[in-house]
Amino acid sequence: PVKIFSEKASPRQLQLLVWGTIFLVNFFSLLPMDGVLQSIIYTILNTFFYALIIYGNINFLFPRLYLKAQTALYILTSILLLAGIGLFKTWISELIYNTWFAKKYYAVTWQNIVYVTVGCAVVFILSFVFRIALAYFALKRQAQQIQEQKSLVELNLLKSQVQPHFLFNTLNNIYYEAFREAPRT
Repeated sequence: PVKIFSEKASPRQLQLLVWGTIFLVNFFSLLPMDGVLQSIIYTILNTFFYALIIYGNINFLFPRLYLKAQTALYILTSILLLAGIGLFKTWISELIYNTWFAKKYYAVTWQNIVYVTVGCAVVFILSFVFRIALAYFALKRQAQQIQEQKSLVELNLLKSQVQPHFLFNTLNNIYYEAFREAPRT
């Protein structure tokens, strides 16, 4: 069973929850205008491109370029990534629309490309929020593991102090002190 609402939820489970939510919000926002089939197709398409932008940034561009102090190359590559995804997403969206849903042909315009690319840029900026959230949950999990290890070490220490050897030595010391102070004891 998925433990999404417990403290034991893994980062992967939380990511699945976020992506599921994004999918549902996107689907239900498109549904009134486009119908079920078109909404499903465009929701899958949008979610795929959102994931491509977010994971492309946080798993590829950011660690390989920005964290290695190649800021100019990171910015240039990010712009090229966004422009490429914007062009491809616009082209594929128009192709799908014209092939299956349009009553008349709609050409790809620069206005559509700019609109989609700006949307991609917003998702790119949100990828930093996503990255921070993933880092937060990883640190939280690490802190929890350290706390569990600390508790285990403390428990083992207490167990070692209650061992029979320790107990007999303590009783022997008490007996010796009592015998020395009051032999009748």
